[in-house]
Amino acid sequence: MTRTSSNDAKPPINIAVVGHTNAGKTSLIRTLLRDDQFGEVDDAAGTTRYVEKSSIYVDEEEVLDLFDTPGFEDSSALLQTLENLSQKKKPATPVELLHMFIAQADDYPDFAQETKVLRQAVNSDVLLYMIDVREPLLGKYRDEVEILSKAGKPILPVFNFIAGHADALAKWREQMAQFNLHAALEFDTVAFDFEAEKRLYQKLQSLLEHRYEELQTLIDYRQKIWHNLNQAAARRIFQLLVEVACYRREIESKNGYSQADITSMQNFVRNAEQQALQDLLTIFAFTRLDIDLQQLPVKDGQWELDIFSPLMLKTFGLDVGASALSGAAAGAGIDLLVGGMSLGAATLLGATLGAGWATARKYQQELTALLRGHKWLCVDDNTVALLYLRQRKLLHVLTRRGHAAQGKLHYTGAATTERAEHKLPKQWSKAVKVLRQNPHWQSSSSTGDEYLKLQTRITGWLLHSETDD
Repeated sequence: MTRTSSNDAKPPINIAVVGHTNAGKTSLIRTLLRDDQFGEVDDAAGTTRYVEKSSIYVDEEEVLDLFDTPGFEDSSALLQTLENLSQKKKPATPVELLHMFIAQADDYPDFAQETKVLRQAVNSDVLLYMIDVREPLLGKYRDEVEILSKAGKPILPVFNFIAGHADALAKWREQMAQFNLHAALEFDTVAFDFEAEKRLYQKLQSLLEHRYEELQTLIDYRQKIWHNLNQAAARRIFQLLVEVACYRREIESKNGYSQADITSMQNFVRNAEQQALQDLLTIFAFTRLDIDLQQLPVKDGQWELDIFSPLMLKTFGLDVGASALSGAAAGAGIDLLVGGMSLGAATLLGATLGAGWATARKYQQELTALLRGHKWLCVDDNTVALLYLRQRKLLHVLTRRGHAAQGKLHYTGAATTERAEHKLPKQWSKAVKVLRQNPHWQSSSSTGDEYLKLQTRITGWLLHSETDD
């Protein structure tokens, strides 16, 4: 969709993303755009052959124009060529030298890609210099910085692929400081961190003070969008918990529940979780082809290890009881689950009448079924808890997934964090009790105060990795 700016809006800030081949230039833009289809990413050198523009908006206003440029291939030879040209032409300023070189580009066919970089550099407001910190400190990088500095534009080094390379990062920071490039940014385009994106815009504010307000508007807008995405994802997980915890299947008590009843219930849970997974991927602009989670049994956008497997319960530290070992990890025949208690018909009738007609009407279906001698088959607490834990861990992974990764997402949680990730909130049982007491939530579109209060509590747990209120 083509977007237009208002007549009185300032022109967008032009940002050239520059650096050596395979440093992560295209990857950075993909991550900022939340678009894994932008440009082309490949391990082969020189994948980007042309300057490609993309834009970041605040509502309909174009704020940033990002220019993906080809990588430097022979910066040492280019620097020598520029020095020779300088001695011959005697330019008044370094940027004038670059303009002379660009004007005579046909005379330098070996530097066709570098010429595109320099042309974009002199026409941009700021240069993001991408650095793969895994690379050794070689002279060619020093030459690249010297060449780029001739454009007379602010340069912001961006350290990429930093996860697990703290020592290399420290050396690169020291090297950039020697070039008087003390303002630098850590931004891993694969292991995404929204705070790093915010810091990028804040660094731009310090380099482009006259565009401070527009960049602050962008920061606020992107913060709001990211907050909304996280909230939408957490609410979708809450919806899944409601669907499953409120599930009931009426069966005739004289025969007990059959394997067909169990299978039907389990298939309902499986399908509900698969649909929630797909919705979460969509919220964060991923597809099923992006996902391959270690420790979470997800591959090609499908949960592989069955949620009713005893191994699944054990993996998340839940009690592997007799029901799980017998193959019915979710549910057993019960009279009625009201707040986690199984009540007989007489007890229930007395309790509801004592509480008043409002409560009796709320459980009208249950009373009718009990008087007919029927029971309800419900999903057990272990399975509801397992759904919560799996979705919470998935949400954690998706919010830290950059759109630049070429391969599928692999995630292995650190051993020190596993116990915390598998711990349920202290108020978890009370929350499930409320869900059990409101079976109508499964099919109702109404959102009363009680529903919204519980939604706020559980989404808070999901988003803040808290195990208590």
